Amino acid sequence: MRPLRALTRYVSRYERGTFAALIVGPYVLIVIAATVYVEIATRQPGSQGLEALVLFAVTSPTSELLMFLPLPDPLVSLLIFTAAGLFQAWLLWLIARGRRKNKASAGSPAPG
Repeated sequence: MRPLRALTRYVSRYERGTFAALIVGPYVLIVIAATVYVEIATRQPGSQGLEALVLFAVTSPTSELLMFLPLPDPLVSLLIFTAAGLFQAWLLWLIARGRRKNKASAGSPAPG
């Protein structure tokens, strides 16, 4: 219960923190679910690796830039594409959260 309370307190520090959390949270879950799906599906016999297109689509547009890098190993590629998706989630949080509330508008009475 403590981590949830701390998260709620952190999110409420921003003007649109709750709105941003409602956008970023599901996106992070989608990136993680796509990563797990790709890891399991590509290990199945007969897989040609086309399942990785799911993760590529979820992490777009950053994945389109990463496509030009010579990545040495499929596991490294999986980790880099997942990190790209989480990076995009962080950027989305920064954009959507708005400005930080000042102390007077955060619930405490105004001085004077």
